Amino acid sequence: MRTRGTSSGLTWRRSNNAIPRRFTPCAMGLMADIATASAGIERARRRLAAGDLATARSEAEAIVGGAAGSEERCAAHLVLAVCCDKAGDAAAALEHTRAAVHCAPGDPVAYYAHAEQQEASGDKAGAIASLRRAIEIEPRFARALRYLGILLGETGDAEGAIAALEEALLIEPNHSRAWNNLGNAQRTLGQLAEAERSFARALALQPDYALAAANLGEVLRDQGEVERAETTLRAALARQAGGPPFRAQIVLLAGLLRERGALDEAERLYRQAIELAPRESGGQWSSLAWVLSERGAMAAARDAYATARTVDATDLRNLLGKHLTLPMIYADTDHLAAERAGFAAGLSALQHELPAAAAALSEEKLLDGFRWTNFFLAYQGQDDRALQAAYARLVAQAIDAGASRWRHRIEARPVTGRRLRVGFASAFFHVGTCGRYFKSWITDLDRERFEVFAYHLYPGMDEIASAIAQRADCFRTFAGMRARPSIVAPAIRADELDVLVYPELGMDACSFALAALRLAPRQYAGWGHPVTTGHPTIDAFVSCDVMEPQGAEAHYTEALVKLPGIGTRYEPLTIPDDASRARFGLPEDRKLLLCPQSLWKIHPDNDALFAEILAANPNALLVLFEGRYPAVGEQFMRRLTRVLSEHGVSAPERIRVLPQVGHDDYLRINLVCDAMLDTMHWSGGNTSLDALACGLPMVTLPGAFMRGRQSAGMLQLLGIAELIARDRADYLAIAARLCRDPAWRVDLSRRIRAGQARLFDVRDAIASLETLIQTGALPA
Repeated sequence: MRTRGTSSGLTWRRSNNAIPRRFTPCAMGLMADIATASAGIERARRRLAAGDLATARSEAEAIVGGAAGSEERCAAHLVLAVCCDKAGDAAAALEHTRAAVHCAPGDPVAYYAHAEQQEASGDKAGAIASLRRAIEIEPRFARALRYLGILLGETGDAEGAIAALEEALLIEPNHSRAWNNLGNAQRTLGQLAEAERSFARALALQPDYALAAANLGEVLRDQGEVERAETTLRAALARQAGGPPFRAQIVLLAGLLRERGALDEAERLYRQAIELAPRESGGQWSSLAWVLSERGAMAAARDAYATARTVDATDLRNLLGKHLTLPMIYADTDHLAAERAGFAAGLSALQHELPAAAAALSEEKLLDGFRWTNFFLAYQGQDDRALQAAYARLVAQAIDAGASRWRHRIEARPVTGRRLRVGFASAFFHVGTCGRYFKSWITDLDRERFEVFAYHLYPGMDEIASAIAQRADCFRTFAGMRARPSIVAPAIRADELDVLVYPELGMDACSFALAALRLAPRQYAGWGHPVTTGHPTIDAFVSCDVMEPQGAEAHYTEALVKLPGIGTRYEPLTIPDDASRARFGLPEDRKLLLCPQSLWKIHPDNDALFAEILAANPNALLVLFEGRYPAVGEQFMRRLTRVLSEHGVSAPERIRVLPQVGHDDYLRINLVCDAMLDTMHWSGGNTSLDALACGLPMVTLPGAFMRGRQSAGMLQLLGIAELIARDRADYLAIAARLCRDPAWRVDLSRRIRAGQARLFDVRDAIASLETLIQTGALPA
């Protein structure tokens, strides 16, 4: 499940600590340069500076009521405006700045002061107009340009904000806060590289500028530069040693640590952020809940979500988390069954609680509040259609009640004389399973017939993202704080697509929320996360014919569409030629059985199977990879060690757990192993293709659902059905023969390599996909 650290958000204010700005006497400081200052005004200013409001007011009122000229009366009204504001009489302060403008319509300071009071009264449009007038009178009024940039940014005109701030910086180029605000405006428009330069400039001008450091760390994160982001934030916090830390930096650093699995430090930082601002800590309680759930502390995680809900009732994710969060690792099948029952009970509770919670929200909060997925549900190995559909109904009812325009049907547009517009939205346009699987869906489409839009919902650009960007007619990025349905949905709908494709739904929270909306006349889900979405707004689920069982249509709420082969044109891999067991500390004299799956994909039913294989084959070692997060690995190994012990097998002697490695080294590990043990209920996908590219034989037992049948489909295409087990006993027999019959293994490897042309670089699926997109159906 794709999650991100909490965003610090845009802060356009001038204070280092982002304290909301009220009317200040800054206009008084400007008056000495711009406005006429008589002896009376000077006395009033001195009394005001000394805090003697009564005398300052008296002096100014005498000027206003006397025979002074218009400029002097303007200055007196400004003094009175400050006095009234300090006394808490905002309405009177506004009247005095209005009077100042009336007295001296050519005085830019009067307009500036009036803008401040207009903003304080809630009239930002009026404030913007006053600032524009001040700048029209005095084009080099840098302070007014900076203020205008702030207000334009806060009211959604990022382009106008950039223009105003850049003009201000031409006049006063060393103003650190102007650079920070310029970075905010650039980030709003997705100009992340430009924003990085602006935040870095702000920090260079003022090294202790904590807000700029936080913003720089965040924009680095949003570009995928996570190591630089962490270094920036740690350095900024170190500069504050001995003083109170800047909370936004703590929150951002905690999110980065959570992402890379440093859960102990992430938890400590989240708790520190909560202690610094308990009343503003809803997001941190929610993030803490995620950390706790990853550790398997489910009761504590749910309690944390409940606390987050009491702190921030406007974020629906806290309510969803309280009822629907699931563990990554199950202690055994009884634990799995209990958690599944708890999930169903949570859906029932939400039927009563969600409608009222959603009804109190703005459209933006409502859409963004459904950034949630039931990702771990699919790894329980059961039919999820009813549960997924129940969740989707809850979401649909809430959106229909509070933001129904986003679910209205969109009529198909005539296509005569134009290309069909097809969009692809994903948080996985990068090197990884989904990127490798689905890149060709985008890059290979016939550009004579299709105009392709790609919506990149995750930070950074790598070789796959760059290849997609180069081939797409339009490539839009929504990294970090911009990856929200309230921002992405309008952008997609504005592109007037004919077809919208989500290659994987259920792995990323933003795209799963988008899938509940109607953004195109036809909307399809790919099998990147091979389980029904439940959403009635998804018209078809695009899968692979060779991987679906008979009657698979009953597993989906969507219409099931099955592409030929493995459903994509998967590029051939470049296989290293320098693999050795010594490189990875693996013994030369043992049979190495590789199980490379992410640990949460290994259902408890696999444990006894592995134990029996190891018990029956004393020379065999099971080769696993560490979990991305240490806590997950610890939970999994406790479970597997217990089951192996029950079968008389010593886990320390019979299991080798390797660290996470780069893809080339991962392929080398495949090359030095003897066989791969595919997992029940959730088979290998990309891992199986990697193994077969290396000629590594595998044994698989097809499951009831597509997600447990991918390896079997690949072997079927290769014509090597003897590695597809009929039942559990057959799986054990095949595994035993792979351990004991080296000649058979060599022949299998030869046949796998000989048949690779039936798996890799096959374009049939793309042609079928083109037909589906063009016509809405596959050829009979």
